Amino acid sequence: MKSIKAILAGTLFIIITIVMIQLAIVFLTVGYNILAKDYPFLHGISIYFRYLVAYPVLLLVLFVGGYLTAKLSQKQVLAHCLAVGVITVSLSTVTALDYMVMTVTGMVLVMLALLSIMAGGWYWQKKNNT
Repeated sequence: MKSIKAILAGTLFIIITIVMIQLAIVFLTVGYNILAKDYPFLHGISIYFRYLVAYPVLLLVLFVGGYLTAKLSQKQVLAHCLAVGVITVSLSTVTALDYMVMTVTGMVLVMLALLSIMAGGWYWQKKNNT
């Protein structure tokens, strides 16, 4: 039962946090587009925001989700983190592929997402010497 709770908590943390971040991004994007009408130089920098801010924040959330999963499970940490990674990454990939195609960047991001969740569990393991 502890395993299910750990996997459920890690998965829900990641999903709820990412949905809240996406809501914030919608508000920021609306404001950005309004500013970009008056300041044309802003049109060219939006791609940098994705690589310098959005992806690192996503990977940080996944890392924390893996850490939370490890803290709650305390045994077979990496297996629990892998389960959370497969569930969350599969859900996000399947929903994204409804209207997009998988690119090389997408494949790299999927691998980084899985590794980030596993790294959160590994970090908890090393910190607690288990």
